[in-house]
Amino acid sequence: MTKWDIRFLELASLVSSWSKDPSTQTGAVIVRSDKTVASMGFNGFPRQIEDTPELLNNREEKYKRVIHCELNAIINAREQLNGYTLYNWPGQSCSRCAVHVIQAGIIRVVSYWDKDSSFIQRWFEDMKLAEFLYVEAGVKVIYFTPEDISLGLTESHSFV
Repeated sequence: MTKWDIRFLELASLVSSWSKDPSTQTGAVIVRSDKTVASMGFNGFPRQIEDTPELLNNREEKYKRVIHCELNAIINAREQLNGYTLYNWPGQSCSRCAVHVIQAGIIRVVSYWDKDSSFIQRWFEDMKLAEFLYVEAGVKVIYFTPEDISLGLTESHSFV
């Protein structure tokens, strides 16, 4: 992991804080090979759809409306994303987002991975499928733990 990987993971963390979801805030940053930001996204309702506390606190209704951070970043991009890197916070993509990431031509996915977080525990099985999809499609998957970041390690992990 480079200092740029850390910076873009930190940016994805910041972007996640823009989500109004009271239970889960996720962020994605898509980066060009020259280390400039192509797009960003967080989980939230579509534009012009009111995100009232009643809807945000009702999981069944919220899930019908929410766009995940990866898809929001892809939709918000104003260019082709072939060959770019996606940074995820606070964990790996779900399988539905992974297929969109693959289809967009993104070739590298860097995710923060805190095995003790409730987000990872809740989505773990689906994240495993996402990783299998990425690997099958030739997308490089990189995970960094809180320990990796605090120690400045550059080695990645697989959790499948």
